[in-house]
Amino acid sequence: EHYWSLQVVGGSSLGSSLPASVLETMAIGPTVSPPGAGVLGVNGGQRMALPLKALGSRLRWAVETPSWAGYLPESLQLEVPVVQAAATVPTSRLECIASKSEEASSQPWPLATQSWWYRRVWLLSRDAKGCRQVQDALDAAASEEERLAIACELRGHICEALRCPHANFVLQKCITVVSPKNLKFCFDELMNKGPEAASQAARHKYGCRILQRLLECGPPEQVRSLVDCLLRDALGTCAHPYGNYVIQHLLGHSTLDQRSQLLKLLRDNAAFVGADSYASAVLVKAMSTAPRDEQVKLARALLKEPGLLHSMSATRHGHQAAKLVLKSLTGLEHEEARSQIYGDARGGNAGSRGRGRCMAIDQLARGGGA
Repeated sequence: EHYWSLQVVGGSSLGSSLPASVLETMAIGPTVSPPGAGVLGVNGGQRMALPLKALGSRLRWAVETPSWAGYLPESLQLEVPVVQAAATVPTSRLECIASKSEEASSQPWPLATQSWWYRRVWLLSRDAKGCRQVQDALDAAASEEERLAIACELRGHICEALRCPHANFVLQKCITVVSPKNLKFCFDELMNKGPEAASQAARHKYGCRILQRLLECGPPEQVRSLVDCLLRDALGTCAHPYGNYVIQHLLGHSTLDQRSQLLKLLRDNAAFVGADSYASAVLVKAMSTAPRDEQVKLARALLKEPGLLHSMSATRHGHQAAKLVLKSLTGLEHEEARSQIYGDARGGNAGSRGRGRCMAIDQLARGGGA
């Protein structure tokens, strides 16, 4: 058995810890440089190898420290606060849950210890039947203190709950019924995972729902910070099957400057956004809700891309966007847009479906339907 080597900060090597089978899964080639050769690091302007970046991202997003994290060099672990924090928690899963429940039980509601859900919220939330019971308890709660006491038992589990098929419903309910001023811990646990954690959550099947609820119900300052993180990779999130719903929500729950930034991003990447089946849904939302002058700017950006409007008219969301383009433009620009949308549809090359959609777009744009 031989070991492969990957040099990291300070000249330390993964080769002394990881077997070849593990390194092969990281797509790292065998060591060809002599000992003491160039170092791939994260400090001093040096590059970090892509596998290390991937590992660092996984660690920051991990809901608990994975078993393989102990094999990583200390220099990489220092880059990941969650690894350092994990070393201080109890090793027993039951002890960990109990310690977090004790923290939650410190909420200022004296009757919490007498409630049937006391120290059971997180356990029940991960069960199909139990999650419904917790939601019912939140609906039946008579005061903000009682609702907050239930929600606080999810402390330390937010990132795990938003990825759980059952607990995500409990977390959504907590976000919608608890006062916005008491939701700070939800934002903090997500944001502490790093700026990319928001985009990763937005692209998750259940996480996208949590982000939509946070955008709707969170306090303005926390929502503003969350939107800033989402804007870092808004274009990629637009083109994701789940992420596009979060970006659509962002258009209605962000500041004027943030919306302007997103609309400019859509204009600058009109060819990509219009051609993508998911990003075009964001385009429809933007064309429907943006101010009139922003709609015109976006329509003109789409018009400048040769053949784009014609190809959009044959897609699920694209034909709706094409209709909105026609409604936004006037005069010669309107006629040019109609010409691009029809393309060969008036001839025999488009097929009956293509010709029918183009005729429907034209009719709707003229005010003949909804």
